[in-house]
Amino acid sequence: TFGRGDLVLETISMTPLVFSVEEFLRDDEIDIILELSMPHLAPSGVTLQDGHENRPATDWRTSTTYWLDSSSHPVVQDIDKRTADLVKVPISHQESVQVLRYEHTQHYDQHLDYFSAERHRNSLDVLKRIEYGYKNRMITVFWYMSDVAKGGHTNFARSGGLPRPSSNKDCSQGISVAPKKRKVVVFYSMLPNGKGDPMSLHAGCPVEEGIKLSGNKWVWNKPRSDDD
Repeated sequence: TFGRGDLVLETISMTPLVFSVEEFLRDDEIDIILELSMPHLAPSGVTLQDGHENRPATDWRTSTTYWLDSSSHPVVQDIDKRTADLVKVPISHQESVQVLRYEHTQHYDQHLDYFSAERHRNSLDVLKRIEYGYKNRMITVFWYMSDVAKGGHTNFARSGGLPRPSSNKDCSQGISVAPKKRKVVVFYSMLPNGKGDPMSLHAGCPVEEGIKLSGNKWVWNKPRSDDD
């Protein structure tokens, strides 16, 4: 419970582990978050793995982004507390929320939210951030802050153990979750043994009609520092 009745977790997938929660966010909270974020949006970035250092982020991701610090408003702090209650992991393990805007045709190709030490061997900054594999993003709580007329689904292409799609732009296989205002999707990027789960591959499918407003709240397996 979060002070306004029970919230129900609906199981979307067991492999990877994915849940959805309706009405996690309130309209007044969304209004404040968007008011604070929309004037500051900039093209979204990606953390490039070895061999991709010279490629632009737009090869994979075409949304716009703003990192909204928890200290910016009490509403954000309240959502942080509810998130910690929901996933049973302390606030100290959370990143700031990454607010996102996807316009017509914008998307984020299939990707993983955790950082692979094997794929970032040439990036000392990433290796230090993940303590050479002992620290990582464990859970993603993905916020939907608008309804979308068509498209904009979150696709889990390997749900149920399916093979990786032949193209990272493919949203046709696996399970897709439609955007719905106030809903969040919770999924796990880390297995119980502490390793990243390759089945957590997912994509933000192209928006076909309307605008998708959303947010990433990442939760780590260890407390985060200001340097992370």
